[in-house]
Amino acid sequence: MNRFSCTILAALGLFAASAAQAGQTLKVGHVLPKGSQFSEAVRVMNEELKKSTGGAYQLEEFPASALGSGKAMLDGVKLGTIDMVVSSSGGALAQFNPKVGILDLMLLFRDTAHADAVLDGAIGTELLQSFLAQDTVGLAWAENGFRQLTNSVRPIKSPADIKGLKIRLSESDIYKDAFSTLGAETFPLPFAQLYPALQSGRADGQENPVTTIVGSKLQEVQKYITLSNHTYAPAAILINKDAFDALPPDVQKAFIAAAKAGGKASRAFVRKRDEDGMAALKTSGIQITAGADFDRAAFEAALKPFYEKYAKEFTMEKITAIKNVK
Repeated sequence: MNRFSCTILAALGLFAASAAQAGQTLKVGHVLPKGSQFSEAVRVMNEELKKSTGGAYQLEEFPASALGSGKAMLDGVKLGTIDMVVSSSGGALAQFNPKVGILDLMLLFRDTAHADAVLDGAIGTELLQSFLAQDTVGLAWAENGFRQLTNSVRPIKSPADIKGLKIRLSESDIYKDAFSTLGAETFPLPFAQLYPALQSGRADGQENPVTTIVGSKLQEVQKYITLSNHTYAPAAILINKDAFDALPPDVQKAFIAAAKAGGKASRAFVRKRDEDGMAALKTSGIQITAGADFDRAAFEAALKPFYEKYAKEFTMEKITAIKNVK
């Protein structure tokens, strides 16, 4: 090898080392504000990824829909215009990948331990793999939390208590069908318009995790909350398939491990915030109906037509398999 060739190879080696040191930065978008559970997932994921790759890969967070709506970001990851997204169930995610819509069914999950067992087990793995059909790779499950019912008309303990209430919902056909089956008058509304709608009486009630309710001060314009845990909202951490496939195998493993760590961090974040939120609710003057007073069996019976409808889409076998996970 002549001196010129050695010089070229040395220069290339220095360039590669410099590039690795500079690192590759991937964009991650989500709809929640900075400092939220999704933000916590990205923070921990980024720390773990930088640690495991020696700083060769890192993440840049774009919170609060800076890269577009939930649907727009999912489409962007599919097309490759956005590298990664953290997206919650309860609307856009099920529209993007209908197979995960099964997770939006009302009264599917008993508690957080049940949700963890499902998502961290074979069912959760199979659902993550189903994102491949959308040209995305499901890296891990994060959390948005269990949703609770609030309203300004009466305490909600039985299905009869929901009848006739004007309930604001996110844009989810499954959520709409569940509450309509229970006799509520449902309508979609952007979250930014929810507080004034509750304040004016345009909406009687709504449903969201405690973290969201307290963070948006909805207890100021609601008289009652029922700790119903009626729907659980996980979140998927997704990456563009072509971008993932282009990574070396060891880096792919690092991304998966980092995403799992981020997902667990978001769960811990939500559950701690829920505890703190309940402490705030207890001093706010809102009337709290405990979970023990929520007649879950009566709600399950009232939702029978709802489950019969969605059994045709997801099969009762799969619905029952999730309910039976221990």
